[in-house]
Amino acid sequence: MRYGVYVPSYGPYGDPAALRDLAVAAEQAGWDGFFMWDLITPADYEPPFADPWVSLAAIAQATESIMIGPLSTPLPRRRLGTLTLQASTLQSLSGGRLILGLATGGGGDFTRWGESGKRSVLAARLDEGVPVLRRLLAGELVDHAGDHYQVSGVRFPPIDVPLWTSGFWPRRGPVRGALGADGLFPQVRDESDDFRIPTPEELITIRADFERAGGRAGGDVVIWSPNPTWAPDSSRAGEYEDAGVTWWLEDGSEVAPDRLLERIRSGPPA
Repeated sequence: MRYGVYVPSYGPYGDPAALRDLAVAAEQAGWDGFFMWDLITPADYEPPFADPWVSLAAIAQATESIMIGPLSTPLPRRRLGTLTLQASTLQSLSGGRLILGLATGGGGDFTRWGESGKRSVLAARLDEGVPVLRRLLAGELVDHAGDHYQVSGVRFPPIDVPLWTSGFWPRRGPVRGALGADGLFPQVRDESDDFRIPTPEELITIRADFERAGGRAGGDVVIWSPNPTWAPDSSRAGEYEDAGVTWWLEDGSEVAPDRLLERIRSGPPA
């Protein structure tokens, strides 16, 4: 089991210098990863907002060993060439510590900018885009004529960037963006529509769904603790490891940065 920190990019976490300092503290305390939300101007959150990619570049320069990445970048609102260039640059800058999380994104990521937020369209764009992005990162000469993406004779220098996909459970359809993905960051809600941690039993099914949809066998499965009472805990880790979980993230969205810093400094579970 690896343990990471997972923070928003707005409000009290909208200061890139503060995000950098939290990541430095996490590395010093022995955490394995530092991950950020990737949002743009959400309607019901307070500014300021920090661009996760600029913030992660600052974090890459200030740290040496901790894994970093956005969880998760909405692939349908990004140009594949721009995302490939940003990911390859950050991977080079960090010395190979980037993990790129991908998802469809919320409808507001699109409708507030005059674009369609229809879920079926966003899901189809994620499904089509992930394999193309993987080919671009692999340094292939890419020609692709699809329903949502057109690429003609593009080649980037090859670089290894692990890709995680994300989505909600229970699902009625396939795991979106799973084809060729290296890991999965599943989201589960409770009866009141709040986020909750999946049970080990649910995660066995979730992993099977991911691998059935083309995800890498034995790939990463990542959970996070939206409720502070379910913070990463070594006494509970064994049953989650048995269910195939490889990462457990400490959430910062429900606490102020100074309280999260205290938690970070106490170190990950033994």
